[in-house]
Amino acid sequence: MNVTILTVGDEILIGQIVNTNAAWLSSSVASIGGIVVEHVTCGDDDEAIITELDRLSLISDAVLITGGLGPTHDDRTKDVLCRWYNDTLVEHEPTVRALEAMLARRGATLSDRNRGQALVPSTCIVIPNDLGTAPGMMFVGDGPLVVSMPGVPSEMKAMMLNHVLPDLRQRIEQQAMPTWEYRTLITTGITEAALADRLEPLDDIVGADTALAFLPSTQGVRLRMGARALHAAARQQMLDANEQRIRVRAGDGIVVASSDVPLSHEVVRRCREVDHTIAVAESCTGGMLGAALTAIPGSSAVFMGGMLTYSNASKVALLGVDANDIEEHGAVSDVVAKEMAQGARRALNTTWGIGITGVAGPDGGSDEKPVGTVWIALAGPIGVMARRYVFGLDRQINRERSVAAALGLLLKELS
Repeated sequence: MNVTILTVGDEILIGQIVNTNAAWLSSSVASIGGIVVEHVTCGDDDEAIITELDRLSLISDAVLITGGLGPTHDDRTKDVLCRWYNDTLVEHEPTVRALEAMLARRGATLSDRNRGQALVPSTCIVIPNDLGTAPGMMFVGDGPLVVSMPGVPSEMKAMMLNHVLPDLRQRIEQQAMPTWEYRTLITTGITEAALADRLEPLDDIVGADTALAFLPSTQGVRLRMGARALHAAARQQMLDANEQRIRVRAGDGIVVASSDVPLSHEVVRRCREVDHTIAVAESCTGGMLGAALTAIPGSSAVFMGGMLTYSNASKVALLGVDANDIEEHGAVSDVVAKEMAQGARRALNTTWGIGITGVAGPDGGSDEKPVGTVWIALAGPIGVMARRYVFGLDRQINRERSVAAALGLLLKELS
């Protein structure tokens, strides 16, 4: 099933908001074996929307539309669809009752403007909106399946999960055609080019019914594997075989997860399994490592706390770093990073302590310690170790890479 995604809204074209809906829709469609062939964004303009509907209908089995269903003059999608299908608007009584009940719970009455949201094309199948006021619409006819949903992410996702995805899944299964399934592997501590070299040759991983994509980021390189077959069991078998090949060729400690999750998620999961705890001491990352860990549900069982020791004085006072070592070796050094990690572990009585100190930039570097130089130390049952990294010139990217490197260092020890 070829699926296209049409996002409507001037706010997206001018960069006022980020189009997260398209990414989520694509992932959802791929999870049931559909193939997203195109993303399109157009403004709140009748002719632009109609032009795209005309074009997309020629290449799509299904068109998923988000946005433009609100109660104001710039919400154009419903009127355009009525025109495109040569239809007329009628009042949908169940939607009127749902709107009245929703507003009554809020202590309000149904206004004419809100009542207008119950007007829908007569030929559509109405998709109820349990979280908002604008119903969705599904059109089934001679052309592609067309589904129109609100742009509000929570409302769109509820409609997709409860109504649209089950319908699409059933249509795909009825086709009895081979479909694609994907699995993402998370790697750490290796560049995209070096990882590609390790995985050669790829002829037994990439073929007519299998695929592999490299997705680099500051967190590491994700490997998206794909397999195409008629039955789910066959797809899983192909993915299992390719994952094993990749793990063997990449080497120990490179592939750290078989799901598309942040490194911090995997750290928390593994620490919970073995009842380990973590404390952090951060300088150049300014609390980003602690934030990454505490963003994960259940992290309170693992993350005991941290210290943001940005100045030399705070490193001495809070972590017990030797002032003479800072004077002799500098704050950005293996000695200081190790003392930071040990100080955090000692202060909070944890299994592991992590220390990060570096030159994030854009200034502050030297010939010996250029911008992007970061020392990361790990203290734990193994003793204490430190590694030097030299990233780039961008301050934010250096900080993000430092967090990823620290998490990767701990993951390797946990492995």
